[in-house]
Amino acid sequence: MIPRNDHFLVGFLAALSVAFVAFALLQQGAEWLAESAGRPINFKDRTLALIAICLNVLPMNYFRRSYRSKSLRGLVTGTMVLALTWFFYYGRDLLNGG
Repeated sequence: MIPRNDHFLVGFLAALSVAFVAFALLQQGAEWLAESAGRPINFKDRTLALIAICLNVLPMNYFRRSYRSKSLRGLVTGTMVLALTWFFYYGRDLLNGG
């Protein structure tokens, strides 16, 4: 039995939305942590973005367990697009010792 809403676009949009929402929540959490500590605590955006991309593992496991292979394919493709974008944006800094 093929699950309902098993489409490539569903997985791709899930990958983008999970990453962007997680990034925004991580930034807000970092600001809240800095305010509650009473001193500046700086998290680099590249670290927060990488954590947000890695949080795509959660819907990936859900799609895998519910046999939504097309959605899983879209999620993996979206995650790879985000990871490549992250590497091209922040990779030069990492490779040059920044």
